[in-house]
Amino acid sequence: MKVYVNIDGGSRGNPGPAATAMIITGEDGKVLVSRSKFLGPSQTNNYAEWSALEEAVEALVYLAGEYGGLEAEVRSDSELVVRQFNRQYKIKEPALQEIAWRVWENLAMSPSLQVSVKHVPRDENKEADAAVNRELDNYLEWLETVK
Repeated sequence: MKVYVNIDGGSRGNPGPAATAMIITGEDGKVLVSRSKFLGPSQTNNYAEWSALEEAVEALVYLAGEYGGLEAEVRSDSELVVRQFNRQYKIKEPALQEIAWRVWENLAMSPSLQVSVKHVPRDENKEADAAVNRELDNYLEWLETVK
């Protein structure tokens, strides 16, 4: 089975409030999984982008187990994360190194899962971007109510 995964992470303020999103679709374009998550009030954009990739890989590992194998194309508008994942760029930030090692370890322990990660322009990642922004907007709205 082949799936496509659009991921995004964002931070307002960098560091600031941060969130992630992922949308997994089948070859027919039908959404199989859609998930977004608020990460906290003070994270960087790169942390959010890597966290989105980690969440996607965790979901893909589960789906690969359910389907007995899976091929996934992960699409991200973060050229940095794509190049770091593909080991074209080094990861210098310790917190990002930790996430990256967890991602690579998860993939190594799941031989029935084949993952490629590629860069896409932001306009091809609108749904994941919108989900991240909804999470951040919800947080900021909530924050206003507790002040």
